[in-house]
Amino acid sequence: MLRLLIIAGLFPLLGAGVQAQEQERPFVKGGMGDKPFITRAGRTSIGGYAEVHFRYEREDGVAEELSFVPERFNLFTYTPVSERVRVASELEFEEGGEEIKIEIAAIDFEIHPALTFRGGILLSPLGRFNLAHDSPANDLTDRPLVSTELLGTTLSEAGMGFYGAFFPTARSRLTYEFYGVNGLGEGVLIGDPAGVRVQAGRGNFEDQNRQPSWVGRIGLSPFPAFELGVSGHTGPYNIWEADGLPIDQRRDLTLWAVDWEGSWRRCELLGEYGRVELEIPPGNPLYAESQQGFYLQLNAHWGRHLLPALPAAVWTGVMRWERVDFNADRPGDSQRRLTLGINLRPEEQTVFKLDYQRNWARDPFENQSRGAALLFSAATYF
Repeated sequence: MLRLLIIAGLFPLLGAGVQAQEQERPFVKGGMGDKPFITRAGRTSIGGYAEVHFRYEREDGVAEELSFVPERFNLFTYTPVSERVRVASELEFEEGGEEIKIEIAAIDFEIHPALTFRGGILLSPLGRFNLAHDSPANDLTDRPLVSTELLGTTLSEAGMGFYGAFFPTARSRLTYEFYGVNGLGEGVLIGDPAGVRVQAGRGNFEDQNRQPSWVGRIGLSPFPAFELGVSGHTGPYNIWEADGLPIDQRRDLTLWAVDWEGSWRRCELLGEYGRVELEIPPGNPLYAESQQGFYLQLNAHWGRHLLPALPAAVWTGVMRWERVDFNADRPGDSQRRLTLGINLRPEEQTVFKLDYQRNWARDPFENQSRGAALLFSAATYF
């Protein structure tokens, strides 16, 4: 019940013809408004999740990694300050505390049920996975390559803007998010020795070029079991002025994503396509102007009530095929991955995952390497 109250508080829904079950749908399944807060301190609800991995990886027949990894420990809170004002936060600790960051620190002010102001440190709505990437909610250990290697998940940025939802019919829904943000920095071009990498430009919490970027997503759900999302992120990434004097030419970075999720009976089909378009300095042919990638994942749930001692347990078989191309205009510099997995959820908020990966990678000179990995992980909300 508390979870539904929080969802209703974070994302008020609109429409006289909307049925009660539609009013309880989260804005993004598994996202910021769909957390299992389990305790309260005053008026603040508190929750979190923890994740641990065992990884055995080989590349071209040589062992690359054999280790246990305390991958993540996250804490999140939600506070209804008043009837119209709400505050949500998420603090992430990665790999035993080697990296600590504020993933979300957002203030919401409801102007109208279809229009809410949001400001602070935001999860940019660049693809669905950036909004809903909690490990206990996902069915494979590793996040998709298009999200981590191409679009830079998790991408948190300082900014402000608006979000809301409309209901054309009793079963359909249209959601939107649109924000002005500081954008990405020059690290996109020079921050990674491998070449152009979006994730190397993150962390621009004080805008280096004093020019905002813009990010937004529109999600169309013609019926509750399916949603299609389209999102974009665009703006300058370099510094082209100093003390009002031009020192360079302005260069823009544009990211696009299309995501989808559908379910039918015990099966789910989900995926995402992403593309990067980058203006590069003249005379630098080794830098990629275009990158792209996708993943396609099929989940099949089965075995409910198979274990008498765990009556709520569910097994899930998973298959994911993915590819990223770090230079869409030239051959090479790409990676493909096939993952087969099986997981057990003794209850909805806890999961044990066993995955097998096959990897194929090509460097910019078309040299190919092959790899494989066996992963076991456990993740749970608390």
